[in-house]
Amino acid sequence: MKKLLTFTLLLFCIALPTKAQTNVSDPNEETIKDSIGTSVSKDESKKKFKKVIIPTVTYNNSFGAIFGFMASGFYKLNGNDSISPESSSALIGAYSTNDTWYLVQANKFYFKEDKFRSKLVGGLGSVNFQTYLDWGDIIGSLPPNIIPIPPPGDGFFIDYNTRFQFIYLDFLVRTYKRLYLGGNLVYSHSLTEFDLPGNPKEDLDLFGFGFSSEYDTRDNQFMPLNGFNGKFNTMTFLESLGSSSNYTNINLEYNKYFPQGERNTILLRLYGQAAVGDVPFAGQNVVGRDDLRGYSNGKYRANQVYDIQSEYRHWFAKRWGYVAFGGVATAINDASDLSFDNLLPAVGGGIRFLAIPSSKISVGMDVAVGKDDWGLYFRIGEAFTR
Repeated sequence: MKKLLTFTLLLFCIALPTKAQTNVSDPNEETIKDSIGTSVSKDESKKKFKKVIIPTVTYNNSFGAIFGFMASGFYKLNGNDSISPESSSALIGAYSTNDTWYLVQANKFYFKEDKFRSKLVGGLGSVNFQTYLDWGDIIGSLPPNIIPIPPPGDGFFIDYNTRFQFIYLDFLVRTYKRLYLGGNLVYSHSLTEFDLPGNPKEDLDLFGFGFSSEYDTRDNQFMPLNGFNGKFNTMTFLESLGSSSNYTNINLEYNKYFPQGERNTILLRLYGQAAVGDVPFAGQNVVGRDDLRGYSNGKYRANQVYDIQSEYRHWFAKRWGYVAFGGVATAINDASDLSFDNLLPAVGGGIRFLAIPSSKISVGMDVAVGKDDWGLYFRIGEAFTR
């Protein structure tokens, strides 16, 4: 394990100069300063298309060694639009030693002087993962004396495979100051096969639609130092429209940034995701899947997941920085299940390299530890800026 972590860190450092966007400048070239004091050549700041490509090698107890890549491009949809943030397109792929693979293509567009915002994301893959079954949840459905009953709270992991494909679209319009309102559409198909007697399966077609909203006062989309960003989104699936199940997914997130001088900031994040109705297995939420770093084994899964966390970001040199973060999460099926006993803590830290100073695009690697679990994460851009 130590050798793999050392190799991963070495690979990350080697990958930095291999990014497609070159940052070596002529010493006589005229430069400007960005908000964290980094020198940026005027020629670089005017480039129409900037890109970063990094290989990734990581490991966790669920997937084994994971080999992949992350590639992102950043550009203006209209070169004369000085108000809209840069749009971005990303391609992410990976293959692991447990035969998991996936490919995701994601786009975020800003146009018409930031009056309109849109996301278009699609992907496919095959994931070999696991979920945790608690005997306390099972024994109530079994006839008495069929099996020895272990103490409540004991359980076991079962393996499953999910093959999936999906496409997601949302579109937002600025309506009042920095408030954006709009809607979303999604289609997904997944086939989940469980490693249990009888080989049970869940075959899902889901057509969803919902409400999207965002209030955004951040000073920068990719590396915010000040302001806040709040989102409230819903997504509803109906059998009458061709879905395999009737349920609604509700997502709420709030990020507040507190500047600490010119080169530091503290982030406070609140996050909640709740699925209500006839929720299928694939519609449940998992701690660590989309948010709190430090959980990768899939043990904590439920219809509702909530967390609160904070992150400190510091740039100690022109191109180098670090982050330190911590938080708690919970996975519950009902509000009555909420208690201090099922809070899940996590702490971690990471390193950052400013890959494209003119756009404030960083690349980084984080390590986090949770309750009987841990995770290693590569990223392009800061956490929670998607």
